[in-house]
Amino acid sequence: MRPTYDGLNLTVAGLATLLAGLVMLVLSTLVFGGVTEDVTQRNGLSTTDMLHLHWFTEHRTDALVSGSRVVSEFGSPLVLALAAIAAAVWLWMRGLRLGLALAPSIAFGIAATFATAMKTIVGRHRPPLSLHLVTENNASFPSGHATDSTAFFVALALISALFVLRRPVTRSVVVFGSGLLAGAVGISRLILGVHWPTDVVAGWALGLTVALVVTIAASLLALIERDRTPRRTAVARVLHMFDRQRPRPPSLEAA
Repeated sequence: MRPTYDGLNLTVAGLATLLAGLVMLVLSTLVFGGVTEDVTQRNGLSTTDMLHLHWFTEHRTDALVSGSRVVSEFGSPLVLALAAIAAAVWLWMRGLRLGLALAPSIAFGIAATFATAMKTIVGRHRPPLSLHLVTENNASFPSGHATDSTAFFVALALISALFVLRRPVTRSVVVFGSGLLAGAVGISRLILGVHWPTDVVAGWALGLTVALVVTIAASLLALIERDRTPRRTAVARVLHMFDRQRPRPPSLEAA
């Protein structure tokens, strides 16, 4: 029997996963805070933004630009909103509790709200219009595409790895793939010339922070509630809903 820890009923592997998540949360928060300070104070990493952005724009080919336009759409609000709905339905149908099923959607919503607020607070101008290959009118910091896509895809991958997938290799591939996809979305914004590199780095850090906070909170709540109520599969819950609406036959005593 594997040792568990009372209260949360965590195994050694579960406790190690939780601690790793907390370490990553601290690191992502520190990165976001550090980059934000550099941008607002106009020092540190922000002083090399133009140099690094020019490297991306000077090496873009027609094929790379076309691919970046497609990849960038994976971080657009509409695509992520539709994906969030589909993910919530899929996770719920796999038998996850509603809080867990909605966790990726919640991460997306929180990340989008924070990114919008930071754009207003910082009010950073975007790179020169001569570099833009797509139209963007709002403020630059942080990258909304990088923030939103990282929060959603990483949260979805973590919830799937923790509560749906069983094979360790599959779990690793899914989590690693979510990071690659979020990374590609951020890079596409640099190739398209609409963000400074520090915008994207801050977006990745903010999105990862939100994804970890939501995933850890939802997972701990699910563990706490796991033994309180019996778990129904999605099919059983649907049948139960119909069963409650079905008219009951009169009892023999009433007759």
